[in-house]
Amino acid sequence: MKSLNSIKKNITLLVACFFTTNLLAQEKPDIKMSDFVGINSNVASYDQKYLPDLARCAKWMREYHSWGHYEVADNYYKWDNITTVPQGYTWPDHNKFMDQCKALGINVLIDVLDKPDWAGTARGAYSKGDGTKAADYLDKLEFMGQLVARYGSVKYDKSLLETADKVSGLNYIKYYEDDNEPDYTWETPLWQAEKYAVYCNAVHDSYGVEPSEGYPLLGIKSVDSTAMHVLGGLASNTTGYLQKILAASNGRVPFDVINIHTYCTDSRNGYAPENENYGLEKNLATFMNWCKTTLPGMPVWLTEFGWDTYLNGNTHSYVYAPAQQQANYIIRSYFVALKMGFEKAFLFMDKDPDSDNTIQYSSSGLIADQTSGLAKKPSFYYLATLQNTMGDAVFNRVVSYREAAGSNEVFCFEFINSRQEMIYVLWTRLKGSKTDSGTTLAYSFDLGYQPEYANLVTLKDKDLNGVKTDFVVSGKSIPLTLTETPQIVVVAANKTALNSLRKPSFGLQVFPNPTNGKAEISFLNPRKQQVKVAVYSPDGRLEKIITEAVLEEGQHKFSLQHLSSPGLYFVTVTSGTLTETKKVVFSCK
Repeated sequence: MKSLNSIKKNITLLVACFFTTNLLAQEKPDIKMSDFVGINSNVASYDQKYLPDLARCAKWMREYHSWGHYEVADNYYKWDNITTVPQGYTWPDHNKFMDQCKALGINVLIDVLDKPDWAGTARGAYSKGDGTKAADYLDKLEFMGQLVARYGSVKYDKSLLETADKVSGLNYIKYYEDDNEPDYTWETPLWQAEKYAVYCNAVHDSYGVEPSEGYPLLGIKSVDSTAMHVLGGLASNTTGYLQKILAASNGRVPFDVINIHTYCTDSRNGYAPENENYGLEKNLATFMNWCKTTLPGMPVWLTEFGWDTYLNGNTHSYVYAPAQQQANYIIRSYFVALKMGFEKAFLFMDKDPDSDNTIQYSSSGLIADQTSGLAKKPSFYYLATLQNTMGDAVFNRVVSYREAAGSNEVFCFEFINSRQEMIYVLWTRLKGSKTDSGTTLAYSFDLGYQPEYANLVTLKDKDLNGVKTDFVVSGKSIPLTLTETPQIVVVAANKTALNSLRKPSFGLQVFPNPTNGKAEISFLNPRKQQVKVAVYSPDGRLEKIITEAVLEEGQHKFSLQHLSSPGLYFVTVTSGTLTETKKVVFSCK
């Protein structure tokens, strides 16, 4: 086993290597809301015929794909509708499920988790040995290889296919998640990061194993070079497990997408997503900062978050929120996650597993269980309205975030849709509040110009499109009554507003550089917007936040000093979809 110092050295060298090629402006891809909003689901949505309803709410699905369901007997794959071994029936009929997803325009991330009985009882994906060698994972690698061959973009000779129908190259799926929460702590034996790293490298591109007659297709990227390998969703908010994966990977980065889960809870109660102690940012800001600095440019996905809605007297799960609050929290979470830099976020989950159960995640769906008649919760209608109103809208910037308004905070996000309309999403909350309280705020929303028209879409239970109200526009401002339920404002854009959507460089400068203890950070802010200026150490640790506030348009200067020790640091300026980074060398404190 490597020493702690060796691990730290390897990580630091890896960080430095990535940073040297990422010191210029890092412009994130345009993010369309329909490509950002996702939901966790499984074959039950097809079996129980509510998949078309889900398509109203989200165009991305993380499918819980149980290895134990689809290869119940070794080398008998039940993706087709003809294989009956060993039970005597064809369920789960997965290909039909994927056919309907494609017809409905739902993109699918397949998450392969669990294992069949014949592959062993330990939680890790190894079916042989102790998980320290790539060959210990051959059965899971084989399953993944055949899965990618079927749903990926490459046609294969039938002699390499182990499925009964010999189908390949359907070109349905691009993203494959190799497992779920490999860093679990609630079962034994644990799947140590060093062991998972062996599997992660092998499943990525068959590193450490060779195809053979018995295992003809191995490695996601080897089977389909256009496929994307998503890291198994991490349960912990810390970076330790991920750092150990990299340290054990011999300088390789064996995944294409970083993936994490979080829930807003203190292990007793659920909290609002903006909560200062248990919200999304409190949970994941350090993790995200590490990702941005250690693996800049690599997508980070949030593939689980959510709240239960069932209350039995005074008993509830530790992620409980009443149905109305759940609806508010879900919508707001997508925007908070967008601001944090995630490229996709997936709600857990589509339908309640058991609507009348207080165990965590039993009632976290948009839809109640079959016993409850698949009744749709307010969150279903809120999310459907979001898709109908702004699914084609592209995120542009954060206009305001935690903007103080007395005892309240104001949040405002800006988008532009395919009709060249400006779309704004606004809400308020009480500063420091644990949960929603019903607060409202009279707010004059200054657009900076008088639009030709403007309307308001209010999210409403039992309404798929919300309630539309037209404004009589007489100036540059629109009067709103903000609530904890996000409101959508749609306005006609003018040429000045459209021109401002171009993503310019900040022109970030740090001078002098190197410095003997003090430097000046300067940059041009192209418009009034939320801006964060921060300093990171080479290992991705946040050293200090210089400012995180709404800054006026124009040139801004800040002083940089009092860092913890001499050495190399990275200064970043971030707003909306644009991040710029500069390295600076401090020769002394």
